[in-house]
Amino acid sequence: MDACTENNRVQNSTIQNTATQCNLDESLVKVLPRHPDSRLKSDWLFLYEKLLASQWYDTDYAHKTASWLGIHRSIRKRQRVLEQLSAEYQMGALNWSNYRLQILPRIEEHVFKVHQHHSIEDRRYFPYFLSLYPQLKAGFEILERDHLRLDALLDELQTLNNALANSEDEDKALAERLHHTLVASSTLLSHHLSDEEDLVIPILGLRQE
Repeated sequence: MDACTENNRVQNSTIQNTATQCNLDESLVKVLPRHPDSRLKSDWLFLYEKLLASQWYDTDYAHKTASWLGIHRSIRKRQRVLEQLSAEYQMGALNWSNYRLQILPRIEEHVFKVHQHHSIEDRRYFPYFLSLYPQLKAGFEILERDHLRLDALLDELQTLNNALANSEDEDKALAERLHHTLVASSTLLSHHLSDEEDLVIPILGLRQE
């Protein structure tokens, strides 16, 4: 065997080994949920693997995904504004009168809309999605438990908001309890919305019309 032939053999072997290693590496890569503390198992993300978050607003999918994502975007925005207003009062940037004026109607609207959204999901959408993909039952059970916890926090928030509406005199302890409830609901809401999107948006985007 001449030197040229031997070099070609070595090069071909190297290329084949490299290709084999790449294929092995790709098979070991698992798509992960977006939230760092997600409760979702990788086995439940078989649809997410086909439609990653970077594709959710692509032309082929946006008409099926944008509405759900838009509702979640509005929920996140309202929650962020509420927590910001509460923090500004805690830091002394808002007086009692302005704090009440701005936060009272916003909490009322937010609680109503999130409750409404959860109710529609629990009664209509989640059962339908499960009829399509029964293997995702455990994932949707996590989302339903989140709804129970979030609804309890929202009810607590509404109770505190009612008390705030009747407190023309400054009540710092009440405002602090309200702030803690907002922070707790923000943490859970962020976690929940991310996990829900990772399960639901690929179902919406990949469904046949």
